[in-house]
Amino acid sequence: MDNSLIINVPEGTTVDGIAQRLVELYNSKGFTATATSFNNSISISFEKDMGGINTITGLGVAIKANLTLNNGTLYVSYTEAEWTSKIVGAVIGWFLCWIPIVTAIIGAIKQNDLPKNISNDIRMIVG
Repeated sequence: MDNSLIINVPEGTTVDGIAQRLVELYNSKGFTATATSFNNSISISFEKDMGGINTITGLGVAIKANLTLNNGTLYVSYTEAEWTSKIVGAVIGWFLCWIPIVTAIIGAIKQNDLPKNISNDIRMIVG
């Protein structure tokens, strides 16, 4: 899993502008994306299909991206990835029926790809 991204950005680029475009992009993809600003950094939480039955199936994905812009270089680190529902789905599937194991594997693949997808979208935005 990609835990970080370091990329040079064009002069005049702001971390607020990058965050706003990223939030709009992921909200349009069905995520709940919210940005929180602190000092010269922004933390964006991405969530999709969390809670309820998705806790048992493991299909929900969530992660937090922390963006910091310093001297023309954007630093992005990923934290708080959501793996609990995948574990719950695998355990329930093991003891009750195999369907939650399959959905938990699908959810784990999506969760594992989420930082890479966000990094690719940041590169496109900064582009």
